[in-house]
Amino acid sequence: MNILITGASGSVGSGAAEALSEDHELRLSDVAKVNAEFSFYEADVREPGTLDEASQGVDIIIHTPAYHGIHTGKHSEQEFYDLNVTGTFHMFQSAVRNQVRRVVWLPSMSFYGSSFYSYTKKIGEQLCEFYHERHGIEVIMLRPADFTPFRDLLHYGERMLHGGVDRRDVIQAVVQAVNCPTPFRYYHIIRQDPFTEEDLQEYSESPIGVWDKTYPGAGEMIRKHDFKLPNQIRVSDLTKERNELGYVPRYNFGTFLKEYEAGITKNR
Repeated sequence: MNILITGASGSVGSGAAEALSEDHELRLSDVAKVNAEFSFYEADVREPGTLDEASQGVDIIIHTPAYHGIHTGKHSEQEFYDLNVTGTFHMFQSAVRNQVRRVVWLPSMSFYGSSFYSYTKKIGEQLCEFYHERHGIEVIMLRPADFTPFRDLLHYGERMLHGGVDRRDVIQAVVQAVNCPTPFRYYHIIRQDPFTEEDLQEYSESPIGVWDKTYPGAGEMIRKHDFKLPNQIRVSDLTKERNELGYVPRYNFGTFLKEYEAGITKNR
């Protein structure tokens, strides 16, 4: 298939390009030049028609440009709206003009929040619904949890105690979305810890004990590095994501412990 990846220099865009390159014909687009072996189109998605040429003959657009929660305070509400909402609108306009069959778009689990960033993601999902219903474009929306860059391996590990998801799992979901048989749906792209209902009941009394029981060695790591623990844990239901999307998260605090022991620091 012919796939256009917008925001190709970003974390998701670059990872998706690497993962999809062997099986698909790729085109990359970004506001600044990307050094890559694929066809590249310099385009600012905030400008109308800027993706028209890049999306000609394309089957799928993987649309990734966005300001995220970590950019709050660094960019104005106007800038958030221009990139997250207007940029998505212009992408869909180009998709309609070029009869693109499918769009893979990344909102966020922040969809459930109340920040302006969350607001832009809510509007973005409404745009997805409109272009699916009115123009028949298939849309797969992936709502990843936090996978923003980490300072170091220990920062990554602490994040995996909270709401973090591994970048590699997010990339896996993007690849699965290319061939997902569902024509329109959102999916939660989060990690999955094998907690039980019993663990949930015990957690308030012995949080470190629950983590150590779930991932042997976790207690020592948490104490040694004074990791902050979440106030609560939950049992995640990813049945829809597994059965429809084929998404099976592979990374959690247990894999962090193994990679920490092995000194593996790349690819997150």
